[in-house]
Amino acid sequence: MSHSGVSERIGFLRRRLAAIEARDAAPARLGPLLGASPAGLDAGASLDALFAAGHGNLSEILPARAPDAPAAAAFALAMALRARAARGGGALVVILEDLGAQEFGLPYGRGLAQAGLDLSSFALIRTRRPRETLWAMEEALKSPACAAVVAETFLNTKLYDLAASRRLLLAARRGGALALLAPLAPPQGPDSARFSSAAGLRVEIAAAPPPILPSRPPLSPVAPFLWRLRLIKARAGLWGEIDPAQWRDIAFDPEKAAFRHAFPERFPAEARDRPAAAPARRRA
Repeated sequence: MSHSGVSERIGFLRRRLAAIEARDAAPARLGPLLGASPAGLDAGASLDALFAAGHGNLSEILPARAPDAPAAAAFALAMALRARAARGGGALVVILEDLGAQEFGLPYGRGLAQAGLDLSSFALIRTRRPRETLWAMEEALKSPACAAVVAETFLNTKLYDLAASRRLLLAARRGGALALLAPLAPPQGPDSARFSSAAGLRVEIAAAPPPILPSRPPLSPVAPFLWRLRLIKARAGLWGEIDPAQWRDIAFDPEKAAFRHAFPERFPAEARDRPAAAPARRRA
């Protein structure tokens, strides 16, 4: 891609953010502050506190396996929706590389709208390679109009090192947005997910198993907000909430913009192979 082509995309990103900032300037800066809970969040929701990293922070959402990449990206979007609700508005920027769009598709507008996102505050930026993604992400994070920036990328740890993550963190603190990096390929190797970075939160996401339903549910543009989560890195004081050695079923409530534990309703099947006379014998 030519240098002028990259500049055009960055120029579009800047114009888009400036337009959103001009429209939402006042309410965007008067929203709840760092660490505050969005309206409607139940008191004592300790799990949700893990994702109350607030603005000016960097979080990493890793897929457990290659097929879990769409689930990890959806989880990053849910975190972005939560951050936007906590702030009381602001722009949500999604940066997606061309290869990722070909492999996994684009964000679905109707689904985002039904999840509570105002599409007039949404910006989708396409990039061609991870280096451009880092550049676009840093530019978006510097804008005070952004509530959250999600980057879906094939970035590897050779390019995304401690220095690169610090630049993103500083940009996030400067603009006050939440930075969410969602790699589309899982790290290779048993300890590869434990690389050094400036991120305050790192989780591993796997797609939740399908629910057991008596009949086929009606078609809906909104997928179930269910995942399996394993904590890899978090701020001090939060390790006690989630055992990092265990996977947790987690759900997102789009109406309350909050995460909660998901307790799958699995009951033992009704005993149908017992002889009809068995109850009578037990009574006797």
